[in-house]
Amino acid sequence: MRMTTTLNKRSPSPKMRRLWLATGVVLMTGCSSTPDGPTSMAALGALSPDISRAAPEQSVGPCGRRYDAEIGVELSLIQRMLDDDKPRSAAAHLEAGDYGLPLAWRLEGEALRAVGDTVASDRAYEALLGTCLAADGYRGLARNAFSEGRREQALALMREARQTRPIDPRIRNDLGYLLMLAGDNRAAAEEFRTALELDPGHEQAAANLVLALSRSGQRQRAADAARHFGVDSRLVGVRDSAAATVLSASGSASRSVSRPGAQAESEES
Repeated sequence: MRMTTTLNKRSPSPKMRRLWLATGVVLMTGCSSTPDGPTSMAALGALSPDISRAAPEQSVGPCGRRYDAEIGVELSLIQRMLDDDKPRSAAAHLEAGDYGLPLAWRLEGEALRAVGDTVASDRAYEALLGTCLAADGYRGLARNAFSEGRREQALALMREARQTRPIDPRIRNDLGYLLMLAGDNRAAAEEFRTALELDPGHEQAAANLVLALSRSGQRQRAADAARHFGVDSRLVGVRDSAAATVLSASGSASRSVSRPGAQAESEES
Protein backbone atom coordinates (compact mmCIF):
# COMPACT_ATOMS: atom_id res chain seq x y z
CA MET A 1 0.00 0.00 0.00
CA ARG A 2 1.44 3.36 -1.03
CA MET A 3 1.50 5.99 1.67
CA THR A 4 1.36 9.73 0.93
CA THR A 5 2.48 12.62 3.11
CA THR A 6 1.03 16.12 3.03
CA LEU A 7 3.32 19.04 3.78
CA ASN A 8 2.45 21.61 6.39
CA LYS A 9 1.38 24.73 4.46
CA ARG A 10 1.84 27.23 7.29
CA SER A 11 3.85 30.18 6.01
CA PRO A 12 6.73 31.67 8.00
CA SER A 13 6.05 34.94 9.79
CA PRO A 14 7.03 38.22 8.09
CA LYS A 15 9.82 38.68 10.66
CA MET A 16 11.26 35.26 9.83
CA ARG A 17 11.12 36.03 6.12
CA ARG A 18 13.08 39.25 6.69
CA LEU A 19 15.68 37.39 8.77
CA TRP A 20 16.09 34.69 6.14
CA LEU A 21 16.58 37.32 3.45
CA ALA A 22 19.09 39.20 5.59
CA THR A 23 21.15 36.06 6.17
CA GLY A 24 20.93 34.81 2.59
CA VAL A 25 18.58 31.90 3.30
CA VAL A 26 16.54 31.01 0.22
CA LEU A 27 12.77 30.93 0.73
CA MET A 28 11.31 27.83 -0.90
CA THR A 29 7.73 27.47 -2.01
CA GLY A 30 7.61 23.91 -3.21
CA CYS A 31 9.07 20.48 -2.64
CA SER A 32 12.13 19.73 -4.69
CA SER A 33 12.47 16.42 -6.45
CA THR A 34 16.20 16.33 -5.75
CA PRO A 35 17.58 14.39 -2.76
CA ASP A 36 18.32 17.65 -0.96
CA GLY A 37 14.81 19.03 -1.45
CA PRO A 38 13.00 17.50 1.55
CA THR A 39 15.92 18.31 3.82
CA SER A 40 15.86 21.95 2.78
CA MET A 41 12.12 22.16 3.31
CA ALA A 42 12.45 20.60 6.75
CA ALA A 43 15.13 23.10 7.67
CA LEU A 44 12.71 25.93 6.85
CA GLY A 45 9.85 24.46 8.85
CA ALA A 46 7.85 22.92 5.97
CA LEU A 47 7.54 19.58 7.73
CA SER A 48 5.01 16.82 7.40
CA PRO A 49 2.19 16.92 9.98
CA ASP A 50 3.60 14.00 11.95
CA ILE A 51 7.07 15.54 12.24
CA SER A 52 5.63 18.96 13.05
CA ARG A 53 3.70 17.56 15.98
CA ALA A 54 6.82 15.84 17.30
CA ALA A 55 8.96 18.98 17.02
CA PRO A 56 9.36 21.00 20.22
CA GLU A 57 7.34 24.21 20.36
CA GLN A 58 9.77 25.92 22.72
CA SER A 59 13.49 26.58 22.88
CA VAL A 60 15.53 26.66 26.06
CA GLY A 61 18.08 29.46 26.37
CA PRO A 62 21.54 29.16 27.95
CA CYS A 63 20.09 30.33 31.29
CA GLY A 64 17.29 27.78 31.25
CA ARG A 65 14.59 30.22 30.23
CA ARG A 66 12.01 28.85 27.81
CA TYR A 67 10.73 30.82 24.84
CA ASP A 68 9.03 30.19 21.51
CA ALA A 69 11.05 28.04 19.14
CA GLU A 70 10.73 30.73 16.46
CA ILE A 71 12.59 33.16 18.71
CA GLY A 72 15.40 30.63 19.01
CA VAL A 73 15.63 30.45 15.22
CA GLU A 74 15.61 34.24 14.96
CA LEU A 75 18.48 34.58 17.45
CA SER A 76 20.44 31.92 15.56
CA LEU A 77 20.01 33.86 12.33
CA ILE A 78 21.14 37.05 14.07
CA GLN A 79 24.25 35.20 15.26
CA ARG A 80 24.84 34.25 11.64
CA MET A 81 24.73 37.94 10.69
CA LEU A 82 27.51 38.61 13.21
CA ASP A 83 29.50 35.66 11.87
CA ASP A 84 29.08 37.10 8.36
CA ASP A 85 30.38 40.52 9.51
CA LYS A 86 26.98 42.24 9.36
CA PRO A 87 26.84 43.83 12.84
CA ARG A 88 24.59 46.71 11.79
CA SER A 89 22.00 44.34 10.41
CA ALA A 90 22.24 42.24 13.57
CA ALA A 91 21.80 45.31 15.79
CA ALA A 92 18.78 46.45 13.78
CA HIS A 93 17.04 43.09 14.07
CA LEU A 94 17.79 42.90 17.79
CA GLU A 95 16.30 46.35 18.27
CA ALA A 96 13.20 45.38 16.30
CA GLY A 97 12.81 42.11 18.18
CA ASP A 98 13.08 43.57 21.70
CA TYR A 99 13.69 40.06 23.04
CA GLY A 100 14.64 40.84 26.63
CA LEU A 101 16.75 37.66 26.86
CA PRO A 102 20.35 37.21 28.08
CA LEU A 103 21.37 35.64 24.77
CA ALA A 104 19.98 38.65 22.91
CA TRP A 105 21.86 41.03 25.23
CA ARG A 106 25.11 39.20 24.48
CA LEU A 107 24.48 39.44 20.74
CA GLU A 108 23.61 43.12 21.13
CA GLY A 109 26.82 43.79 23.02
CA GLU A 110 28.85 42.12 20.27
CA ALA A 111 27.04 43.91 17.46
CA LEU A 112 27.37 47.36 19.04
CA ARG A 113 31.03 46.79 19.93
CA ALA A 114 31.71 45.84 16.31
CA VAL A 115 30.31 49.16 15.06
CA GLY A 116 32.25 51.14 17.67
CA ASP A 117 29.41 52.10 20.03
CA THR A 118 31.15 51.02 23.23
CA VAL A 119 28.78 52.97 25.50
CA ALA A 120 25.70 51.11 24.28
CA SER A 121 27.71 47.89 24.06
CA ASP A 122 28.70 48.27 27.72
CA ARG A 123 25.04 48.63 28.70
CA ALA A 124 24.21 45.36 26.99
CA TYR A 125 27.15 43.58 28.62
CA GLU A 126 26.26 45.02 32.04
CA ALA A 127 22.78 43.52 31.70
CA LEU A 128 24.44 40.09 31.59
CA LEU A 129 26.21 40.39 34.94
CA GLY A 130 23.26 39.09 36.92
CA THR A 131 22.65 36.14 34.60
CA CYS A 132 24.28 32.84 33.75
CA LEU A 133 26.13 34.68 30.96
CA ALA A 134 27.96 36.96 33.42
CA ALA A 135 31.31 35.71 32.09
CA ASP A 136 30.40 36.97 28.62
CA GLY A 137 29.44 40.29 30.18
CA TYR A 138 32.76 40.68 31.99
CA ARG A 139 34.67 39.62 28.88
CA GLY A 140 32.80 42.09 26.69
CA LEU A 141 33.36 44.92 29.16
CA ALA A 142 37.04 44.02 29.36
CA ARG A 143 37.45 44.08 25.59
CA ASN A 144 35.69 47.43 25.35
CA ALA A 145 37.93 48.83 28.09
CA PHE A 146 41.00 47.56 26.25
CA SER A 147 39.88 49.14 22.98
CA GLU A 148 39.69 52.49 24.79
CA GLY A 149 43.14 52.14 26.36
CA ARG A 150 41.96 51.31 29.89
CA ARG A 151 44.27 48.33 30.28
CA GLU A 152 44.22 48.00 34.07
CA GLN A 153 40.45 47.98 34.11
CA ALA A 154 40.41 45.52 31.22
CA LEU A 155 42.70 43.16 33.14
CA ALA A 156 40.54 43.35 36.27
CA LEU A 157 37.37 42.66 34.30
CA MET A 158 38.95 39.75 32.42
CA ARG A 159 40.00 38.24 35.75
CA GLU A 160 36.35 38.40 36.78
CA ALA A 161 35.40 36.64 33.57
CA ARG A 162 37.97 33.91 34.24
CA GLN A 163 36.70 33.42 37.80
CA THR A 164 33.13 33.19 36.55
CA ARG A 165 33.85 30.72 33.74
CA PRO A 166 37.32 29.18 34.07
CA ILE A 167 36.76 26.58 31.33
CA ASP A 168 36.29 29.10 28.50
CA PRO A 169 39.41 29.02 26.27
CA ARG A 170 38.60 32.44 24.79
CA ILE A 171 38.64 34.05 28.22
CA ARG A 172 41.87 32.26 29.21
CA ASN A 173 43.51 33.43 25.99
CA ASP A 174 42.35 37.03 26.39
CA LEU A 175 43.45 37.10 30.03
CA GLY A 176 46.84 35.77 28.99
CA TYR A 177 47.21 38.48 26.38
CA LEU A 178 46.42 41.21 28.91
CA LEU A 179 48.86 39.68 31.40
CA MET A 180 51.52 39.63 28.70
CA LEU A 181 50.96 43.30 27.97
CA ALA A 182 51.29 43.97 31.70
CA GLY A 183 54.71 42.28 31.66
CA ASP A 184 53.72 39.05 33.44
CA ASN A 185 54.83 36.73 30.65
CA ARG A 186 55.08 33.57 32.72
CA ALA A 187 51.53 33.90 34.04
CA ALA A 188 50.41 34.71 30.51
CA ALA A 189 52.04 31.54 29.16
CA GLU A 190 50.11 29.47 31.71
CA GLU A 191 46.85 31.00 30.54
CA PHE A 192 47.71 30.23 26.91
CA ARG A 193 48.64 26.64 27.80
CA THR A 194 45.33 26.24 29.59
CA ALA A 195 43.44 27.67 26.61
CA LEU A 196 45.19 25.20 24.32
CA GLU A 197 44.41 22.24 26.56
CA LEU A 198 40.77 23.31 26.64
CA ASP A 199 40.78 23.90 22.88
CA PRO A 200 43.79 22.41 21.04
CA GLY A 201 42.74 24.19 17.85
CA HIS A 202 42.84 27.69 19.34
CA GLU A 203 45.20 29.37 16.88
CA GLN A 204 45.49 32.70 18.66
CA ALA A 205 46.45 31.03 21.94
CA ALA A 206 49.16 29.06 20.10
CA ALA A 207 50.71 32.21 18.63
CA ASN A 208 50.40 34.03 21.92
CA LEU A 209 52.12 31.20 23.77
CA VAL A 210 55.10 31.40 21.42
CA LEU A 211 55.24 35.15 21.92
CA ALA A 212 54.98 34.92 25.73
CA LEU A 213 57.74 32.32 25.92
CA SER A 214 59.95 34.44 23.69
CA ARG A 215 59.31 37.58 25.72
CA SER A 216 60.22 35.74 28.93
CA GLY A 217 63.57 34.67 27.46
CA GLN A 218 62.61 31.03 26.84
CA ARG A 219 63.65 30.98 23.21
CA GLN A 220 64.09 27.22 22.94
CA ARG A 221 60.69 26.53 24.42
CA ALA A 222 59.23 29.17 22.14
CA ALA A 223 60.82 27.47 19.12
CA ASP A 224 59.53 24.07 20.26
CA ALA A 225 56.02 25.46 20.72
CA ALA A 226 56.15 27.12 17.30
CA ARG A 227 57.04 23.81 15.65
CA HIS A 228 54.43 21.90 17.64
CA PHE A 229 51.55 24.25 16.87
CA GLY A 230 52.65 25.32 13.38
CA VAL A 231 53.24 28.94 14.35
CA ASP A 232 55.40 31.19 12.14
CA SER A 233 58.95 30.90 13.46
CA ARG A 234 59.45 34.66 13.12
CA LEU A 235 57.48 35.07 16.34
CA VAL A 236 60.36 33.35 18.13
CA GLY A 237 62.64 36.05 19.45
CA VAL A 238 60.05 38.83 19.11
CA ARG A 239 60.10 40.82 22.33
CA ASP A 240 57.50 43.43 21.44
CA SER A 241 53.83 42.45 21.23
CA ALA A 242 53.06 45.33 18.86
CA ALA A 243 55.58 44.00 16.35
CA ALA A 244 53.96 40.58 16.54
CA THR A 245 50.55 42.12 15.97
CA VAL A 246 51.82 43.78 12.82
CA LEU A 247 53.12 40.43 11.60
CA SER A 248 49.79 38.72 12.12
CA ALA A 249 47.81 41.63 10.66
CA SER A 250 49.91 41.57 7.49
CA GLY A 251 49.29 37.86 7.06
CA SER A 252 52.95 37.01 7.64
CA ALA A 253 52.23 34.72 10.58
CA SER A 254 50.42 31.45 10.06
CA ARG A 255 48.60 31.95 13.35
CA SER A 256 47.01 35.18 14.53
CA VAL A 257 47.75 36.96 17.78
CA SER A 258 44.71 37.72 19.93
CA ARG A 259 43.77 41.30 20.72
CA PRO A 260 40.95 41.47 23.30
CA GLY A 261 39.54 44.63 21.76
CA ALA A 262 39.31 43.12 18.29
CA GLN A 263 36.26 41.45 16.83
CA ALA A 264 35.71 37.99 18.26
CA GLU A 265 36.21 35.11 15.92
CA SER A 266 33.26 32.90 17.62
CA GLU A 267 34.52 32.48 18.54
CA GLU A 268 33.88 33.51 19.10
CA SER A 269 37.31 31.55 19.36
